[in-house]
Order: sequence, then C-alpha cells, then structure tokens
Amino acid sequence: MKIMKSIYKIVCCTVLVAGLSSCVNNWLDLKPADSIIAEGAIQSSSDLSSLRVGMYKALKGTSDFTDYYGARMFVYGEVRGEDLQYDETNGSGRALFFYQMNYTTASEFNSNGIWQSPYITIGRANRIIEAAENGSLSDKEEKKELIAQYAAEARVLRALAHFDLVRIYGKPYTVDQGASLGVPVSTTVLAAEEHVARNTVAEVYKQVIEDLTNAIDSNSLPQDPTTGYVNQWAAKALLTRVYLTMGNNTEALKVAEDIIEHSPYELWTRDQYVSAWSKSDSKHGNEMIFELSITNSQDWTDREGISYLYKENAGDLPGYGDIVATKRFVEDLQSDPSDIRQSIFVKAEGEDQAAIYGSYPVYLNKFNAGNGDVRYANIPMLRLSEVYLSAAEAAFKDNDKVKAADYLNDIIEKRTTDLAKQVTMSTVSLERILMERRKELVGEGQRFFDAMRNNETITRYTSETDKGWHSSLVQEVRSYNRDYYKALSAIPQNELDANPALKEQQNPGY
Repeated sequence: MKIMKSIYKIVCCTVLVAGLSSCVNNWLDLKPADSIIAEGAIQSSSDLSSLRVGMYKALKGTSDFTDYYGARMFVYGEVRGEDLQYDETNGSGRALFFYQMNYTTASEFNSNGIWQSPYITIGRANRIIEAAENGSLSDKEEKKELIAQYAAEARVLRALAHFDLVRIYGKPYTVDQGASLGVPVSTTVLAAEEHVARNTVAEVYKQVIEDLTNAIDSNSLPQDPTTGYVNQWAAKALLTRVYLTMGNNTEALKVAEDIIEHSPYELWTRDQYVSAWSKSDSKHGNEMIFELSITNSQDWTDREGISYLYKENAGDLPGYGDIVATKRFVEDLQSDPSDIRQSIFVKAEGEDQAAIYGSYPVYLNKFNAGNGDVRYANIPMLRLSEVYLSAAEAAFKDNDKVKAADYLNDIIEKRTTDLAKQVTMSTVSLERILMERRKELVGEGQRFFDAMRNNETITRYTSETDKGWHSSLVQEVRSYNRDYYKALSAIPQNELDANPALKEQQNPGY
C-alpha cells in the first residue's frame, strides 16, 4: 500500500486522518477520530478530544509506524553517537542504517527518514488549534477551559515536532545563528494543492519558541502530572532544551530554575534510581516530567519499538538486542564503582552475546515495564535530571560557576556515594558537565544532538586498538563532527518528488 508522505498531503485537512487510517492498519482505529476528515467536522470538544488522541498517537506511533518516538528518534540520537552502538553479530538490522551511516542518496531515506510522523503530529495539532480558536465549537462556552487546554497541548507538540525536524535536517543554530535552511514550518491547515518550501533554521526556532511561550502564558496547561500528556512543566522543560540548543544560555537557565524551584517533581535518589525506571514501581514518575504512555497492546509499538531494540535477544521474553553500550562507555561508567547508573545496564544472558561482551553490562534497562515484557514500557521524553544538567551547562556558559557546580552536584550526589566526584566552582568544567549528561541521559535520544550543538567531535574508534566491539565502519564515520555532510539527514526523495517547492532545497552532499 502506498503511504502518502509529502508534507502538503500530510497536513492538509481532507486526507490527514482518513488517508492514514486506511493505509496504516489500526494506527488510528479510534472512533470518531478517524472519521473527522472534512472541514467543519470538528463540532464539539468531544470531537476535539478524539483528534487530541490521534495527535499523541502520531507522536508515538505503532508497530507500523516507528519513524518518530516509537523508535527512530531514539535510534537516530544514540547510534550516531559514541556511547551506544549497533550489535552487528546479534542485532535484527533495525538500527543498522543510522549506525553505519553508509547512505549516500536521498532515496535511501524514503523508508528510514524521520519525516512523516512529525508532520502528521503537526497537522493534527494545526487542526486542533484552528478548531479551538475559530469559535465554531458547539460547547465553546461550557467547555472553554478544556478546549483551551487542548489547544495549548497542541502548541507544545507542534513545537516539539518542528524542533526535532529542524535538528535533523537543519544545521545547528549556533553554526550561523539560524541563517541556513531548516524545514518547512506549518501552522495552518493546508489545502492539498499547496506546496511549502523550507524555512530558515531561525524561522523554525522562532515558531517553536512562539508556540511554547504562548502555551505557557495561556495558563491553560495543567500544573499537575498526567501520565502520557504534556503539562505546564513539560512545556517549560522543552523550552529549556530549545534555548540551550540555540545557545541562549541566560533564558535556558531562567526557565530551568523556574522548574527546579517551583515544579512538583523531585530527583530520584541513588536508592530509587534503578527501581524507578520500572513502570510498576510506586516511585516512578516523581522525576518524569513527560512520558508517552503504553497501556495495552492497542497503543504499543510491539516488536518495532525502541524498548524491544534495547532488550537482549535471549531469555524467556527476548527483544531484538540491536543496540548495546560501547566498550568505552561501559568503562567510563565503571571508572566510579559506586555510580548507580552502572546498574541500569545488564549483562548478556545468551551464549553468543556473552562470548562477545563477557562480564560487561551492555544492555540498557531503562525501558522497563515491570512485568518482563518491555513492549509495555512507557517512553521517557522529559526528565528533571535533564533540567538540572541543562541548568549547570547554561550557568557555566554564562560564567556562573557557583551555580554550575551546585546544579551538577545535585545530580552527582544522587548517583554516587563517592564524595570525591563532586565539583567546586574551581573544578567544574564544561567537559565534566557534558560527561555527566552522557551518563545520565544515555539511551534517551540526546547524545548526537548534544554533540552537534556543542560542536563536539564524535569518536567511535580510531584504530583496531580502541575499536572495542564496534563493527568495521568506513573511515569517515569513525570520527566526525558537524561539518561532515552526513551530520544532516537527506530529505526523503519521495518528498522532493511530490513537492516542487523542495526540489532544489536538498541538503548538500546527497
């Protein structure tokens, strides 16, 4: 079956839901969400609620669609880095494309690119915002607050999708202050015949910040956590990430401190850390600001999801075991024997795997459903730990080393009992902050993007002596930085073919 992938088809009002529900099995088999296809069909807050469900489902995906947070956003952000890698001996091949980086043409991104689901998310968000704000809903007065909440949530998810897309297809903002090409910005429900070109990176970020600040300032987002949905603090945590990525450290620190000082969330302690990742643990969620919820087999990503790619292909409830920690990263963690984050990795059980990794714990156990079946694991999106680390980084870059040391120590003291690992204003460094960030956020899809925004060189290995258990990689991807043309993805060829406005706007090198 042909799946429509061009942006102007994805975000247009007449095919947004109907085209996908017919093409993609049970992705949106929720009535009446999949019947809201015609202009004017959204008549009440109940209709809006159904479309809201579809918006969150697009963000997550199913076993048929994993090109966003179902799997690929995590794969892209991790195996292109140096801390996690593809297991060529035992893996299923699902994480191989981005690990090897052997792609050379735009057509190779037709089925592997992260493009369709982010724009589906944006398209559904646009419909929610338009319906909520045009004054046509039948219960607009009695459901005023609920309608405003749905619109604010849609702005947050629209911001997230635009932000993710521009980080994949556009140069880091700090390269040229956003002057180069980013991705098409979509804020309205488009007609099928409309074609949209790429906006600049700066224009994309302007829209992202506008959406987030409008959502926050509306006071329509909930303050209290609800698993699976964004709230006021999730919007602020995302805004912190956006400002940090732009190099706007003053604003990043300001928003991060607001979260740290006023939100209901608390850092997991060292004793809580491992069990807190289990979905069944009662403490789960006190640090988790936003996570995508998996409640049953109708809304999971099944064996195509990221949790299954991290789980070893062995034991009673095996996964695919595509992604493992690199030897160098495991040794970095083991340099502090009391660092509890070692315990979030587990050793190989299978004979073939143990023959390669020995006693090294290499399989990440963060995506933990608590019942042994990782397909039921929730998907972590925003955590308070990241906010603290962002505050430390922003403060350091703004030359406030006292705050930088304080916020970094807040993390360190809750992860290790070795007091010597704590820093002072005279010993804190950007290198140390970024290393703590790698250890804390490993597997959560951040490493590649952090390296690019900070202009770091990603080094997988340089010779046979430091190869670890990496498979053989071509020379150019063993060590690279953001100047390498493959640091940016190619816009999928079928998108270029379908949209004449993008025809001459491909990223260089493809």
